[in-house]
Amino acid sequence: MSSPYWNPQHPNQGGQPPQAGGWSYGGPHPGGPVPPHGPVGPVDQGPELRLAGFGRRLTARLIDYVLAFITATAFFVIMIIVVTLLTGNSEFTDAEGNLWAFLLFFGWGLLLFFYDWLYLVTWGRTIGKMMLGVKVVNAEDGGKLGQGQVIGRSAVFCLPQSVPGLGHLFSAVESMTMLGDARERTLHDRMAGTLVIRTRA
Repeated sequence: MSSPYWNPQHPNQGGQPPQAGGWSYGGPHPGGPVPPHGPVGPVDQGPELRLAGFGRRLTARLIDYVLAFITATAFFVIMIIVVTLLTGNSEFTDAEGNLWAFLLFFGWGLLLFFYDWLYLVTWGRTIGKMMLGVKVVNAEDGGKLGQGQVIGRSAVFCLPQSVPGLGHLFSAVESMTMLGDARERTLHDRMAGTLVIRTRA
C-alpha cells in the first residue's frame, strides 16, 4: 500500500513504496509535498502496553475494598465521638439510628465512587493498583484519563453497589466480561474508553 508521503519520481525515494511499519517521510500533512530529504527513520510505534490480568486486577480491587472499609469504619467512629462530645449524649434517637443504618447499607457504592474518582483522576490508579503495579489509561493512546472517563468508569462500576446484593452481583458479572475481551476490558472499561495495564512485572 502506497504512502501519501511517497513520490516514485523523487530521487531519494528510489521507486519502491515504503512497507507497512517501515519508514516515515514526515510530510506536512497527508497528500502534501514530499520533503527534499529521504527517509528520516523508522516509524515509532511506542512502547508496547502490557495488559493487567484478571488475577492482578482482582487482588488490587480487594485491597481497595479493605482500605475503603477501614476508611468508612473510621469515619463512623469519629462521627459517633464528635456527636457524643457535642450533645453530651451517647444514645441515638430512632431517626439518627435509621440514618446511620441507611448510610451503612446503601452508602458503600457512593464511598467507592469517590474513592475511585479521587485516585484515578489524580494518579490514574488507586492504592491497590499502585501496590500491584497496575494503572488505568486512555484506550486510544495510552495517555492520561480525562475527567469524563474517570466519572463514567467509576459510576458504572461503583454506584450499582449502593444496592446490596444485586448491585454487587452486577459489578461482579460486568467485571468478568474482561475474560472474553481481546484487550481484557470490563464493561466499565469499554464504556469509558479505558484500558488497564501493568507498569511492572
